[in-house]
Amino acid sequence: MLLQITDLSVEFTTMQDRIEALHHVSLSIDEGEIVGIVGESGSGKSVTALSILGLLEKNAVIKSGRILYRGTDILRLDKKELQALRGKEIGMVFQEPMTALHPTMRVGDQLAEVIARHRQLSRKEAYAQAVKSLEEVHIREPEIVARKYPFELSGGMRQRVVISLAMAAPPQLLICDEPTTALDVTIQHEILKLMKELSVKRGTAIMLITHDLGVVAELCDRVAVMYAGEIVETGRTAEVLQNPGHPYTRALIGALPDLADPAEPLHAIGGELPDLRSRPEGCIFAARCASVIPPCREVRPQLQPVRPDQGHEHQVSCWVR
Repeated sequence: MLLQITDLSVEFTTMQDRIEALHHVSLSIDEGEIVGIVGESGSGKSVTALSILGLLEKNAVIKSGRILYRGTDILRLDKKELQALRGKEIGMVFQEPMTALHPTMRVGDQLAEVIARHRQLSRKEAYAQAVKSLEEVHIREPEIVARKYPFELSGGMRQRVVISLAMAAPPQLLICDEPTTALDVTIQHEILKLMKELSVKRGTAIMLITHDLGVVAELCDRVAVMYAGEIVETGRTAEVLQNPGHPYTRALIGALPDLADPAEPLHAIGGELPDLRSRPEGCIFAARCASVIPPCREVRPQLQPVRPDQGHEHQVSCWVR
């Protein structure tokens, strides 16, 4: 097992309130596996990623849980040990590439700096490797691009540079937080294809954070559906998308546009996310669920196999199955 998150709860404190952003989250990623984390904005996807990297805000408090990376609990590492882990073992691709690139440094110099640090190469060797890494992410004329500044590149090219930067070590785990949201559909497909290619070529596992089920279907081996800081369903991607067990998963799928009938109106999910300052005693989705029964409002369901005869491959947290 490459990464094992167990019973992770994270709380943010303000002058007035305490907000539980994650509630007893458990998740695993195997070597070379691509796992999607899907859910609405505010569901806890990015908080999960930042917890792994030790990049939570100062007002965040980890209330419980462990994050094991190859058996080592990341939550027990000191600042120096975390810095050694980031980039070399665990890389990150952010949603907006301009926030991840130094605006006044040439692309090649940025890549060379990271490569030299992680691979212990000379400056000349690192720069040559930087150019090669740009070629590996299918950037044409990499020698020319290496001499350019980020603002001189298109959004798609900048995201390729960010992926190259994140893979410089290369890491064993790559966390991608909405990496294609700011790109048009054609470029999105190219970036996803590139990520899959790099994962297969280098054996890098990927945690893909997204709200787009189409992206999950195209790229991911497994998927975890998050709602209000909880994982409500998890399993092999095809099984979850074809036989969703949780009403929230079904609602997400139902909200997708019908490509066969573009005139078909979209089905919005009614209601709002619950107030995370005071979680309900029962199911976190009960207030928005069309299938709610009395136990849903009284007792919180736990993740259980959809079909016990198939083991824990597909699990759902729901009283109505």
